[in-house]
Amino acid sequence: MKNFTYKALAVATIAACGSSAHAGYGASAAPKYAVEGVAATTAVNLSPIYYSMGVSRQTTQPFTIIVRVPQGSAQTLTCGTAPTTGGGALNATTGVASGSAAGAFTVTVKRASSTECAYDVNVTTTLAVNDVINFAGVQLSNHSLTTAGDSELLNIALYDTGESARVDNSVDKQVTVATSGRAVSLTATADTHTTADVNFNSGNNPLFGFVAGGTGTSTTADLANTTYANFSLAIDSTNFVNAAGSAVNAANLLSNVVVTISGDFTGVKTTFGGTGNSAVTTSVGATSAVTGSASSAVFSISGANMHPTATTTFQVALVTAQTVSLGTSRTFGVSAVVNPSLNGAAAQTLAGNASWWTWKANAIQLQSAFFNNDTTNGNLTRFFFQNLGTAANYSAQCYGETGVTPTSGSAISGTLAAGTTAINASDICTFSTGKRGSIVFTINSASSKVKGVYQQAINGAAAAYIPLERPYGSSTAN
Repeated sequence: MKNFTYKALAVATIAACGSSAHAGYGASAAPKYAVEGVAATTAVNLSPIYYSMGVSRQTTQPFTIIVRVPQGSAQTLTCGTAPTTGGGALNATTGVASGSAAGAFTVTVKRASSTECAYDVNVTTTLAVNDVINFAGVQLSNHSLTTAGDSELLNIALYDTGESARVDNSVDKQVTVATSGRAVSLTATADTHTTADVNFNSGNNPLFGFVAGGTGTSTTADLANTTYANFSLAIDSTNFVNAAGSAVNAANLLSNVVVTISGDFTGVKTTFGGTGNSAVTTSVGATSAVTGSASSAVFSISGANMHPTATTTFQVALVTAQTVSLGTSRTFGVSAVVNPSLNGAAAQTLAGNASWWTWKANAIQLQSAFFNNDTTNGNLTRFFFQNLGTAANYSAQCYGETGVTPTSGSAISGTLAAGTTAINASDICTFSTGKRGSIVFTINSASSKVKGVYQQAINGAAAAYIPLERPYGSSTAN
């Protein structure tokens, strides 16, 4: 008798649930919201949420369906219109239903709160397996869509009208209803084309200007006094929407974007705009005035002056001031801060590329942090160079201690012969006070060809040698 009871219960359970029980599922197109276009408490308009029935329901089987926030979530719901049948097949990948089966049921609102939307469903004709229920107009707030990569979830549950037993599934079915990401991006492709020219101004000002004709990310060829590079900002209007669910564009999404170009601007004009100065231009509209300094150039561009749905290209033109050597290596980075137009939406920092624009030279530099030019009492103070290539021009720059002024001598520039060249330190420069300082040689040669040392021989006898250092680690030669 006991065994019969268990068997009867098993048969009854199978009959009630059916072979397709636990097969129902939910889906949504789950739009991707631009973090620039939402605030934490901004209500976002969700795409329709669909539920595909895993069991059929007859006219004698009304039920309750509930859309609710997951347990422990701080999300807030605003219930939309009463559910309708979407009918047809539900595409679980796209989250969209096709077809129509209107009239399968009528709905009354059972309760609505900030955490759930509950509806009583009265089946008017057979509601079949795979028939789709469509929840439209639901809004979600107190979300985390302000953080790129967030996913927001809602639960769907079916119960009998007394909500004492589940229908279709034994647990809530969870649906991803929204994701988030950055709609604005900064692309700064590495550019290594710029070359400082040791022969600038016929070699009278080595590395004060550029090798003309080179191009990199910019299609504009370098001039002897100007070098060019490009970067871009883009708006992805295809994949991102704002809080209202509308496709984003630069005008409806952004207040402005503040761009910072960082690097060593020594020897470069830091006045931007106007004839003969450095400049920033775009493929669309004007930027703000550029604020230049020894270490950065900063400007902004409004959303109205950017391409509304695609890429805005920026060309940076840097003009040599022709006052000091540009060296054999320097690097510029570019980054940006996106300021949204929506009140409460957080500014977004775009890291960009810290090594966006790297300069080299058709020369090398060798240096010593110390030398002296004392020739009294038979002292020998000299620089020796080994040149494994052809004869190469050089120039030197001397530096004194605070308050000490160097004066150039006859050997401040000249030629390093193939083989060995010795140059007396006192012929390169002297000092207003004392006899010691530091020095940098600029040499029109490949870095693998030339090495140098400083020699100090006291009374022409006991000698010490200081190898000249190359301040930049890699070859910058032509």
